[in-house]
Amino acid sequence: MTRRVLLVSNGIGEDLIAAALAGPLRDVGATVTAYPLVGTGAYPPDVPLLDPRRTMPSGGFSMRTGLKGLGADLAAGLIGLWLGQKRTLAAQRDRHDLVVAVGDAYCLWMASGASPQVAFASTADSVRICEFGTLAVWVMRRRASRIFARDPDTADALAAMGLPAVALGNVMMDLVEGAGETFGLPPNAQVVTLLPGSRADAPGNAVLLAQAAQAIAAEEPGVRFLLAVAPTVAAEDVLRHLPRAESHEDGATVGGAHLVLTSAFADAVARAGVVIGMAGTANEQAAGMGRPVVAFPGPGTQFTPAFLQMQHRLLGEALIPTRDWREAAATAVRLLRDLDERESRGAVGRARMGPPGGSARISAVLLEMLDRGGG
Repeated sequence: MTRRVLLVSNGIGEDLIAAALAGPLRDVGATVTAYPLVGTGAYPPDVPLLDPRRTMPSGGFSMRTGLKGLGADLAAGLIGLWLGQKRTLAAQRDRHDLVVAVGDAYCLWMASGASPQVAFASTADSVRICEFGTLAVWVMRRRASRIFARDPDTADALAAMGLPAVALGNVMMDLVEGAGETFGLPPNAQVVTLLPGSRADAPGNAVLLAQAAQAIAAEEPGVRFLLAVAPTVAAEDVLRHLPRAESHEDGATVGGAHLVLTSAFADAVARAGVVIGMAGTANEQAAGMGRPVVAFPGPGTQFTPAFLQMQHRLLGEALIPTRDWREAAATAVRLLRDLDERESRGAVGRARMGPPGGSARISAVLLEMLDRGGG
């Protein structure tokens, strides 16, 4: 008998995590369908997706950007999209043997439209950031048949409240796979990797990161720069935004900084001594790989000052928050000159994010739940 699984996720990073969980389920013959609630989805093309799907002006961050972002989303049809999502999930009731929500408590609540009991991979929240709110705890208590917390501290806190929470590993670290790309750099070259993010803000963020690179190059002329462009961002858009850039086959030169554009994120971070990031998941993965991350807020909807402070609480000393690209550049120069500080902060990042292997362990529990009929 074919076992049917529905994955519900609310974010690009969450889509990728859900897709990693889907692999082992499909390997044993389960039929997997997915519903990304934010954007159009970042799943492999062979995973069927439910509709409606639409990219909102805020990129899914309307509650983070205040009335302006919410107003733009409302004008773009947010309420109609939400009602359509609710109808779609209600129509999936009793069609699946297991429903899995990947994201936050809102995602869990939405997924419960398809099943009264949902397996919940809580990827967004951690007690290292803040305590869970009353509403989130209420939703988890009523709707989560199992909770896979992103870190042991969070699992312990939820379990102390009587919730079925365990920490089996952070699936984000399973998504970091290098291909051995060397970028043609000398082995002894000092490298700074720049992460502009995966949202619509990325080209504008890249401009600020390029300014930081110029300031670093003025202090340390031998430093090389890798600009890691996410699959959701067109490299052409990034290049077009860079001011007074001289394009090359592998990227562009801005001032005294030569930027190599690449989609090989894992290799770019592995090669770096320091990372300067304006990203969500990518910053966390870089910290988990043992690289100190310097960050500063941007003008867009994702990497706001509030989000930066939240990420700092999550990553601790692995991330250094700064005010702007100038301070970020000065901090990066200091780190490049201090190996001990780099290694110390890198160790914190590895400990905060944990080792890979979470997707296999979580998928094994999901398979057990399938065998028990979803309970």
